[in-house]
Amino acid sequence: MKIEALDYYAKKFQRLRVDRAHGVAPHKPILLLSVIEHIQRRIITKNQIYLESKLIQTFLKYWSYLGSLNHRPDISRPFFHMRSGKFWHFWANSSYEHLISSGVKLKTFAEVNRAIRYAYLDEDLFEFLCQPDIRGSLTAVLISRWFPGQYALIEEISQTDRFREPPAYLPEDFSEFYRPQ
Repeated sequence: MKIEALDYYAKKFQRLRVDRAHGVAPHKPILLLSVIEHIQRRIITKNQIYLESKLIQTFLKYWSYLGSLNHRPDISRPFFHMRSGKFWHFWANSSYEHLISSGVKLKTFAEVNRAIRYAYLDEDLFEFLCQPDIRGSLTAVLISRWFPGQYALIEEISQTDRFREPPAYLPEDFSEFYRPQ
């Protein structure tokens, strides 16, 4: 096992750059939990993370339990800004390669969806997340840093498709993805 690489990603999960203007914005940690669940459930089997309905629904599910009332549950911004962590990368749609590499910030779901075909992780990180024991360790690091004391709740959330309540300030772009149970 590549201990140095595992330690590197554990630190990256602990040091995610999040918006703190109105309290800690949990978008990136929730997006990572969503991706991890999709890898665990084998919805994601290749290192390609598409901004599609299943991922959006999973993100909104976690948000309904763990999200902040001070922030909007918009997946497009963390999907785009996760690249600041240096382990999340993009495969651009045709004719958008220059835009993605230029440093322009994409702000809306439509912009992100138009420019990015899919995101992908560093190969080492993806391989780690495909291994149950290592995935569990990295998930524990993520939870202990961003959602302390919530491990049992997050384990429960990962085993269900149920939403708790409609996420506060649900952007209109995402209302079609919210499915209360």
